[in-house]
Amino acid sequence: MHLDSGRSLEILAPAGDWNALRAAVAAGADAVYFGLQDLNARRRARNFTLEEARRAVDFLHSHGRRAYLTVNTDISYRELGLAIAVLRQAAEIGVDAILVRDPALLAFRKAFPQLEFHFSTQTCMANSADVAAAAELGATRVVLARELSLEEIRRIAQHSPIDLEVFGQGALCFSVSGRCLMSSWVGGRSGNRGLCASPCRVPWSVDGQEVGHPLSMHDLCALEHIVQLHESGVRAVKIEGRLKTADWVARAVGIYRRALAGDSIDELKSEARSLTNYTGRELTDGYLISERTNLTGSNRGRLGRDEMSGEAGDAVADDVAEVLPEGEETAAFPAERKGFEFILGTANKRIECQLRWHGTDVTWEYPKTVVRRVHKAVTAGELCQMVQDRYFQGCAADHVETDDPEFLLVPRTVNAILDRISAEIGRIRRAEKKPIEIDFPEGGSLTASDLQPATTNVRALGDMPNRVRIGIGQLEDFVSRVQPVHLIVEGAGPEDVTTIVQVCRKHVPVVALPPVCFEDDLPQMQELVERCRKARLAVEVNSWGGWWLARRAGIGFEAGPGLGVLNPLAAAFLRKLGARSVTISVEADRRQIEDICAYAPVALSLYVMGRPPLAISRAELPEEFLGRVFADRRDLRMRPAREWGLWVFRPLTPFDWRRLRNDRIRVKHLVVDLVGSPDPVGEWLGLTTRSRPFTFNYFRTLQ
Repeated sequence: MHLDSGRSLEILAPAGDWNALRAAVAAGADAVYFGLQDLNARRRARNFTLEEARRAVDFLHSHGRRAYLTVNTDISYRELGLAIAVLRQAAEIGVDAILVRDPALLAFRKAFPQLEFHFSTQTCMANSADVAAAAELGATRVVLARELSLEEIRRIAQHSPIDLEVFGQGALCFSVSGRCLMSSWVGGRSGNRGLCASPCRVPWSVDGQEVGHPLSMHDLCALEHIVQLHESGVRAVKIEGRLKTADWVARAVGIYRRALAGDSIDELKSEARSLTNYTGRELTDGYLISERTNLTGSNRGRLGRDEMSGEAGDAVADDVAEVLPEGEETAAFPAERKGFEFILGTANKRIECQLRWHGTDVTWEYPKTVVRRVHKAVTAGELCQMVQDRYFQGCAADHVETDDPEFLLVPRTVNAILDRISAEIGRIRRAEKKPIEIDFPEGGSLTASDLQPATTNVRALGDMPNRVRIGIGQLEDFVSRVQPVHLIVEGAGPEDVTTIVQVCRKHVPVVALPPVCFEDDLPQMQELVERCRKARLAVEVNSWGGWWLARRAGIGFEAGPGLGVLNPLAAAFLRKLGARSVTISVEADRRQIEDICAYAPVALSLYVMGRPPLAISRAELPEEFLGRVFADRRDLRMRPAREWGLWVFRPLTPFDWRRLRNDRIRVKHLVVDLVGSPDPVGEWLGLTTRSRPFTFNYFRTLQ
């Protein structure tokens, strides 16, 4: 069936590198999305330098295609300068839209009217209230959550004031996007920062019995529903795959292009199955047809890269050969910047690095490593370009050089060098007590004057916690056994509001709204907000839809962990939206927390102990798994339960910072999260504290 009613359905293709971008255009993609080396949710892809991004936009526009740049991660304070520079560069080179997650970027939307702002799937757009919130905040498109059914998409589209985009092909995450902490929990590599280590794909045991890969999702294929998606009002179908080869991208785009042209879906599905050969995963359309069982299964192992039939050039037609501008080289950053020098030496027996900044000269070395996978290696010249195109702790390079641009480096050495540059810049900055300068664009809703620390943040890390997060089922027992304490009540429904008021008496609690809410549950969340308003209870909003409902109801609200921030600018923006307090991201490391506390102009909440949800999933696992202990080979141990009608996995062992002392971390609320605790009273009183508590990312550097 041809799609000829209304606007055409956009095929949006991924590009992890130049080859993939050219292949996508050759295969018929209407638009391509890609990222830079930093601040995008696929940082393990080859990605683009700022200069390459300029050329990519020119190339796409010369062929009548649109260019979307991904800036869809949580952003730390020390990355804000880079984030603003990326927005400026995107506007200058003609990027059509940027995909965002961090609230800090929304503060600059009006400063860049030539850019469309799209809400990434990382923002968890799961219902019509979420979409309405995005529209109110200035977005022109949202990427809907991948867990929605066709009927839910149709209902959202009926009243959506902005464009909708859905995923059509590619990998699925076990957890709802933006709601997963598993990778961060086990090693500080955050999926919300673009470095997910895919712990859901590994083998698991349940209560000591090997059960295979129960958290490894099948791959999505929406071919059979392409007509229904278009008729429901969806504007774009997106192919996931910035880590895929150019050949894979070309074949995926070609399949969907032919589907729109009316080719046999059965034949195209057979071709689509070949796209999963390298993973060994099955295809599924389960979420789209409201079938949420049997969505996970074995991962038979990855095939080598060579299995993905050839180089990208094989799929590139002559009429879309790469046309690059000649002669001019546009600088990624202003020439007058005051930056550092970096020199990479390879002539001796070891790799030598030298960094000079503000009169400080630092040198360090790495052993030379045999390069066995040349296709994954990075040349010294490419590394120097990476250094030239990035900000490190808010500082850019003035001069970068190497004695051998063709010298090959293994990826782990490249990552180590980039991390070391950032660390050394940070050490020099701290030694000189030199503040990070942020060049705020004109026309944004926030300026430097908005980053003034709130006087209400007086409680230091190490002081007695003054708040408890408790589940509705734990509430009465806890309150009856513990001296009055300020509570956040999680998991409550509208029918629980009267009980909460009666049990808590004079200590007025805050009622938490869920972090994920699908369309059928939206009326219940709306009713919960209304009953809290009548009872004069504030709510904690954990999604953009929750914020929208609270704002419409005129009720006092706080921004909870579901809208946790990693920089003070995001906190300032949430304050402008009406939040009376803002929660620091539970993933944040010590230095990031210190930066937020130094500049946030709003009351802050910091979780100092708890078992946060490591994964929130709509996939249905066998009922006998509920309450059992899941463990992987790294001894990550977690237990699933049903919360908010979803499968929620929490760790057995909490993180605990109550013994730590840091006077540079000052907030209004130090919160202990007892949801999921087997002994809430004992843990609150410190009776069940472990001798060597787990400190999560506090002493790590969050990647």
